[in-house]
Amino acid sequence: MIAISITAFLIILGLLSPDEKTRIGVISNAFILFAFMLILPLIFLRYQREKAIREMEEKMPAFLRDLVEALNSGLPFHQAIIASSKLDYGELSKEIKKMANQISWGIPVNKALDQFIDRVKSSKKLYMSLKILRESYFTGGDVVSTLNSLADNLTQLNEVEREKGGILNQYVILIYAIVFIFVAILVAVNRLMIPIFKVSEMPGGGEIAVFKSPCSESSNFICEIMAIPAQYLFGIEDPKGIGGYYVSIFFYMSTIIAIACGMVVGEIREGSTIAGLKHSVILTVAVWGILLLLKIFNFLGV
Repeated sequence: MIAISITAFLIILGLLSPDEKTRIGVISNAFILFAFMLILPLIFLRYQREKAIREMEEKMPAFLRDLVEALNSGLPFHQAIIASSKLDYGELSKEIKKMANQISWGIPVNKALDQFIDRVKSSKKLYMSLKILRESYFTGGDVVSTLNSLADNLTQLNEVEREKGGILNQYVILIYAIVFIFVAILVAVNRLMIPIFKVSEMPGGGEIAVFKSPCSESSNFICEIMAIPAQYLFGIEDPKGIGGYYVSIFFYMSTIIAIACGMVVGEIREGSTIAGLKHSVILTVAVWGILLLLKIFNFLGV
């Protein structure tokens, strides 16, 4: 609702502007802002959920062992769950307490477990663990032995995943290096070529070829987007000129590479592109910082 209100306000301001270029710029920026305000909260919530799931996976063996201890002390299964819910398992505690409250309200244990399973079904590890927990209780047999074995297997699996992450760290470092090398190449090309393009735009400087910005004589939506970094981040006097045009292109290319590589790191390191968003943020901020510092020290060629 807030995003829609802000976007509508900016669009109205743009429509009231007497200058056509200003009108197109304000309206295009309003739609970009709306997209960010709509997408970023969803991505953040998804990332928070992924983070909570990983913490629950880490704490599940501890919960199973405490459940075994409660069963060994003579408590029935439903009372063992309620007793275990009083301990701290981080994010997992919220789900266990919810299940314990349902059981204390008279909801059957199988239904409470089914609802718990449904809430964490996005995690194959939690899903299978809880399925085994449910079946081991309702099919009878040596429940304590089954839960002990399950806890040991989950602990070993978590250790293997940590070792895997340590081994894959070298590839994470390599991807980070690739991003910074890419930025260095873009900066070198930018510093070398933009002065040449500028000379070609001058009278008498373009006998062989004339290089002009496609946006120098246009005010369409794409050109307004292209001018945003050059105008607002780098403070270039002519954001639609040849210098501003290529600075903006290289800025967008670097940003896309940083975001994409961050997601690749997440997939390699943690098996989830959403988990790679933190790496995307780190790389993007680093790339923007480097480009802004290079502009301050006049290394961008503009």
